[in-house]
Amino acid sequence: MQRERKKKTKIGIALMTLGLLFIAAAGGLFTYNHIIDEKAGETAESIISSIVEKTDDLSYNINDKSERVAVIDGVEYIGVISIPSYDISLPVQSGWSLEKLKSSPCRYSGSVNSGSLIICAHNYQSHFGKLKYIREGETIRFTDMLGMTYIYTVSEIDLIGEYGIEEMEENNGWDLTLFTCNYGARQRITLRCIRTQVNQSLTD
Repeated sequence: MQRERKKKTKIGIALMTLGLLFIAAAGGLFTYNHIIDEKAGETAESIISSIVEKTDDLSYNINDKSERVAVIDGVEYIGVISIPSYDISLPVQSGWSLEKLKSSPCRYSGSVNSGSLIICAHNYQSHFGKLKYIREGETIRFTDMLGMTYIYTVSEIDLIGEYGIEEMEENNGWDLTLFTCNYGARQRITLRCIRTQVNQSLTD
């Protein structure tokens, strides 16, 4: 009987230790993700400042889509995406890769000129993490590097599977699409938008 109790005690201690290890691992992962999120937000904010203030490290080029792009540290940016209701203002890179997504949203495909722009970003709270709260009818703005502001209204919200590339790229009349993965990365939270206005305010 005493041997049985000792055995149960050892199993209980082992399970409790395992549970504590899982909690510690989860805490470490949360802290790591928070640090990555903060760093991504700081990077995006720094780029926005360079674009708005036209700092010395900012130059302009014309890319293969005949778009004016800002070049910062060798990286091309096509504009700034803004969601006023959530105080979101982020630079958008011309092309995308997993590495590029760590610093700011990226153009997935299309262009603002052709009315087919698709922008993707990580679900960091400092990037597109708030997309899950946005509802139909809300306003989104995209300002290109000529200073032209395109105003859109969210018309439809979709959840697309992680491998739904063709479904993501189907235009169906959408002028702008924003997407990010949900928490489990199994689906893409997708906002489909219609352009309602263009404010032509050209920069020098």
